[in-house]
Amino acid sequence: MNISCYIVDDEFHVISTLREYISEVPYLELVGFNSDPEQGLVEVNRLAPDLIFLDINMPELDGRDFCEQITTATKVIFVSGYRDYAFDAFGHNAVDYLLKPVSHKRFMQAIHKVISFVPMLGKSAVPPVSSEISYIYIKYGAKGRLIKIEFDDIYYIESNDNHVIFNLENESYTAYIPLKNVILQLPEDSFLRIHKSFVVNHKKINHIEGNMVILKNKTILQLGNTYKDSFFKYVGLSVLKTNK
Repeated sequence: MNISCYIVDDEFHVISTLREYISEVPYLELVGFNSDPEQGLVEVNRLAPDLIFLDINMPELDGRDFCEQITTATKVIFVSGYRDYAFDAFGHNAVDYLLKPVSHKRFMQAIHKVISFVPMLGKSAVPPVSSEISYIYIKYGAKGRLIKIEFDDIYYIESNDNHVIFNLENESYTAYIPLKNVILQLPEDSFLRIHKSFVVNHKKINHIEGNMVILKNKTILQLGNTYKDSFFKYVGLSVLKTNK
């Protein structure tokens, strides 16, 4: 049995990303999408999809109000660029809450949650991916040799041509794998892409000066313009606010 999906989001690049992710999962079927929430609501009530990916913060029709007007048994995964709405979202019976930009790994974790809510899908679905894994193995050195790297030991990962370098406190390891493939394996609550060539472990950041990210081991990394907004949005969630 397939899970029918619909997307409502006023950001076209988010729709594009979710469409791509859905197309890669055999048991997901995209039945429609809309950047206009009012038109999307009409479509959702007509098509009655099993699942809707719903932006929670839209100008024309708030995602929470959208939920209250759904007349079918559609399950909801909220998608938002803000953590602040999460608690309220689950009050509207959301199955999950995805933060933008949505990673492929986090998307799949949400889908596995949905499986338990959709009747008859059962064992035909892919087994859930554990969110507790705290390490990865990479091929390194002698043939057949695998090195275990704990996520918490990584300071940053650097992309260099056709390989990546895992930089730890006192050592580094090179693996011949694209950076985009590595990112899919990393916990998104700790690792941030700050440059086309750098992914940094947020736990290892000591301070930020303008466009420079300084790590606890004194390494200085350049913050790229493409990733600046998403980086500071993430950092801003933890900035201590003053009363001024």
